[in-house]
Amino acid sequence: MSTNSQKKILVFGAGGVQGGAVARKLLSEGYSVKSIARSEEKAVPLRAAGISTVIADLSDNDGLREAYQDVNKVFLLLPIEFNRNKATSYIHNVVDAAKAANVDLLVVNTGVVVSDRLTDVAAVEIKREFIDYIKASGIPYLILQPTLYFENFHIPGVLNGNVLAYPVPDNLPIAWISIDEAAEYAVEALKHPELAGQIIPIGGPEALTGNQLAQRFSHTLGRDVQFYSLPVPVFEEAVGSLLGAENGAGLAGLYAWIGDNSSLLSQPGPTIQLQVLPHTLTSWIEENAGKGFFASNGN
Repeated sequence: MSTNSQKKILVFGAGGVQGGAVARKLLSEGYSVKSIARSEEKAVPLRAAGISTVIADLSDNDGLREAYQDVNKVFLLLPIEFNRNKATSYIHNVVDAAKAANVDLLVVNTGVVVSDRLTDVAAVEIKREFIDYIKASGIPYLILQPTLYFENFHIPGVLNGNVLAYPVPDNLPIAWISIDEAAEYAVEALKHPELAGQIIPIGGPEALTGNQLAQRFSHTLGRDVQFYSLPVPVFEEAVGSLLGAENGAGLAGLYAWIGDNSSLLSQPGPTIQLQVLPHTLTSWIEENAGKGFFASNGN
């Protein structure tokens, strides 16, 4: 048995896109991975992948205590939740369980950069509450704060034919990052407990405006793609019709805030050295086009 396999890491969200990328990376490096699933049905593919899985959710304190048994490090992210009472409950439950289990390191992906200044944006303030509660817990932590993910371009309607529509200004430079690159940062962070106590913004290798995004898509796909700065109210209506009014309003508030705080998302790479191979947008488009995405007739 390898040294890595003897160290079990609890990965929240291993059945999802972000947590799944972290779990796969850890498994590929020989680590033993544990996770939670809300049902036996959802646990099946996790167990098939070699992930030890406990049936629980973030409101199940007994299940969380079981999930934390026999793990020494944790990768933690929270689901999208704009109900403040629910979010607070989830935060307390997962952090309290980690503290009770006396874990060696908590690596957290906040899913968004959090400014030093208080805001009236629910998405930002929930993450601030999350960070503050982790700090107060006394658990050794590393907090990763990504920019925006390339994978958002997979959302139906974002790249529709030759129009790339997204709710950010066309001249706003953002260091977009792939989920796989963010996962590599998470795995590297889990290997470096000596860095504990730091908050690390992470971005991709280059900061691109909306028009530059369109240029990359145009060059790589061989067709003329134009960027359209989607008005936030239009975005809110579209998201609300799919995910409910509360989520639509929450995400719209976040994107309005992003538009006013461009400097927080424009810095490529991490603020401290972590050994991660950068994933460029061009290589990401090429890889995903090879999988059948981005056909000229839409997504």
